[in-house]
Amino acid sequence: MKIRAITIGVEPGRPLNVRQIAAAGAFAQQLKTRYEEAGVPVQTVRLATPPFPTYLSDATHEAVLRFARDLEHCSREHGIDYCALGPVNPGVEAEKRFLDGLPALIAGTEAVFVSACLGKGHQLVHREALRAVARVVQQIARITSEGFGNLRFAAVVNCPPAVPFFPVAFHEGAPAFSLALQAADIVALVCTPDKEMDELGLALRQELETRLLPIQRIAQREAEYGFVFRGIDLSPAPGPAPEESIAYAIEQLGVGRFGEPGTLAAAACITAALQETSLQTCGYCGLMLPVLEDAGLAERNEQGVLQVSNLLAYSAVCGTGLDTIPLPGDVSEAQLTALLFDVAALGWRLRKPLSARLLPVPGKRAGEYTQFTFPYFVNTKVMAIR
Repeated sequence: MKIRAITIGVEPGRPLNVRQIAAAGAFAQQLKTRYEEAGVPVQTVRLATPPFPTYLSDATHEAVLRFARDLEHCSREHGIDYCALGPVNPGVEAEKRFLDGLPALIAGTEAVFVSACLGKGHQLVHREALRAVARVVQQIARITSEGFGNLRFAAVVNCPPAVPFFPVAFHEGAPAFSLALQAADIVALVCTPDKEMDELGLALRQELETRLLPIQRIAQREAEYGFVFRGIDLSPAPGPAPEESIAYAIEQLGVGRFGEPGTLAAAACITAALQETSLQTCGYCGLMLPVLEDAGLAERNEQGVLQVSNLLAYSAVCGTGLDTIPLPGDVSEAQLTALLFDVAALGWRLRKPLSARLLPVPGKRAGEYTQFTFPYFVNTKVMAIR
């Protein structure tokens, strides 16, 4: 287990408040040191701002890009690896225009993430807004190498502030921080074929509390230095190595290959356990199933066991939605719109946070292999939409 991200939330100011960013970076590095002294590796330090249309409301697309580049440069100078500008809400009339500038913003930066809102609570965005978000996905795919820029863009529904995972992260209120985990190995530890589902849930809760109470105590102590602790997102994010695979971990239960019958039941049980601990939590607290970031998911996709429709079904009972899904380069606007509509409807109907991070790969058709060189990706077959 490791901490995937220490995510700091601040108001960045306009013009950019360099002192505030420096303070955020210094606090994050101090917290990182505390964890590493305790034997807990920290993978990244990240910064999230409020939704940028709220503080750049009158800015042109060019001015937003300049601000993003300044924030990126300042963040790196102060030990922050990535920054998120929060969501654009196309359901708000004054924010619609910002969607058109998102492809250039992604293409013109290296470490800046952004999202678009598909609805909140009782309200879904209209179909035209869904089509506009689909066009953003298509344009990012066309103007960034291998469509890789869509790693830094997501469509979101019902995602609250203080989610520590990117691209959905955004900030609200006083300066604060939250923690994201890379902890598929904890799930693997408790998944054995002799366990009934209720026994699995109890074992996972106990293991999480044992492992994470010391991490929580460090965060609560460090919060005395002026940043509010919002909690830990218990989503056990996987990694690209086989031993870090959430799919392989779940298969240890003896329910068959991930994607076959039994998978949904296991996903529901594990998610319930994540949401029933005594820990201070935030964010999704559900299973993350990123196809391009998990060796087991990638293999089951190659075998034809895993499909987009499976992943949508699992989203109803578990975690984050559709994550790092490799799609054909010629996927149509209508197909993307329909897929986003399904994610939005699930989040709206179930009143839960979901997101969609879709990666059309230019020049690739369904069944052909991706060729990403990103160290946190596992190459696999491009998935068909069906």
